[in-house]
Amino acid sequence: MSDIATNPIYQAYAAARSAILTGASKRIPAASAASQGRALGLWDGKNPAVSADAQLALLLDLGIFAPVGEHRPALEREVRMNQPPPGSEAAGVLEALQRTRITLFRVAGPHPEGGVWVDDMLRGMAVHLWDAGLARPGQEGTGFGGRLMPFDGFEMTCGVLAPLSDGVIDALLGFPQPLGPLPTVMPLLTPPAAEDIATLREAAKQPDFLLKLYRASLASGLMGEPPKR
Repeated sequence: MSDIATNPIYQAYAAARSAILTGASKRIPAASAASQGRALGLWDGKNPAVSADAQLALLLDLGIFAPVGEHRPALEREVRMNQPPPGSEAAGVLEALQRTRITLFRVAGPHPEGGVWVDDMLRGMAVHLWDAGLARPGQEGTGFGGRLMPFDGFEMTCGVLAPLSDGVIDALLGFPQPLGPLPTVMPLLTPPAAEDIATLREAAKQPDFLLKLYRASLASGLMGEPPKR
């Protein structure tokens, strides 16, 4: 079985992805950052109010790809200002970043060519995902929501992944999340029933779905101490 972390193509794509997203994050205007922070409940009136790096990543993700309010995505500015050489890995990643798809998925197991198989719940299909973090032992059965970018025969994560639990899924279905102590380990995700998946697919068509996903994941405590309400 191939180790995706040492695959030179993966390494080149991952480095290009990191460089592009870092560059785009620096193009988020202060007003946009404030809007994203307020929308997520991660703003103290002047600055981001986060308890973990993962929470700051959510704020940046919205600013880069899908800001709330009248702000333009910072990725658009990065595309205009920093065009990589045609045919390079960076050019391929930049193109893929403009065709991302938001979805919910559950890690099914290792892929023989490296990375993992994931069950894409919104598309109803298995996807070959190149991700070194999800390929580590102990990830099978865990769930995440976020953006995937397509390549030829596989996909990669981009931006941030919001951890899923059964409680997060319940919140997306319109039920209250149970209160309890902060989780200490990433929980396994129970595969949702067919009727619940159908409801999630309809919910995902709404423009506020991503924001609801991020808020639910924050409230679960899976991304650190939840924002104070």
